[in-house]
Amino acid sequence: MSQAEEKKEKPVQKVPKILIVDDNQPTLNLMKKYFAKAQQRKDLNCEIIEAHDGDEAIQMINVAQPNIIMCDIDMPKKNGFEVLDYFKNEREASDPYGFFVFLSAAPEQRKKAFMDGADAFVSKNEINYYILTLQLKAWLRLVYLQRDRSNFF
Repeated sequence: MSQAEEKKEKPVQKVPKILIVDDNQPTLNLMKKYFAKAQQRKDLNCEIIEAHDGDEAIQMINVAQPNIIMCDIDMPKKNGFEVLDYFKNEREASDPYGFFVFLSAAPEQRKKAFMDGADAFVSKNEINYYILTLQLKAWLRLVYLQRDRSNFF
């Protein structure tokens, strides 16, 4: 294969993975409903993974290597801040590009979330299908820009 032919071939794009972590089943159900609707309407193409506590989230980070993690803060076993710390500092270096979003009903936790390294914060009281879908598209663009940029350095 010539160099020109190699340049024309585009790399196979993997379907983005989104990990939703929450011990509240109604919140998980709502998020899954929104993602199913987004996929049905072709607004978003992604694989949804779920975890019900911080320990399970860390296992899924290692196994599935999600592109975006949407994580509750107050959970049993490990809380969201512990999951964030693992995601930012200790996960495997094979895919260091990802985006961490806190889900919380407590706006006063927003400052700590950002100071600890979260990329975004979504209030559970304000989850809206259209806004969430647009935010996810923007966050995925940022993840892919991080990857593309790393190829130049």
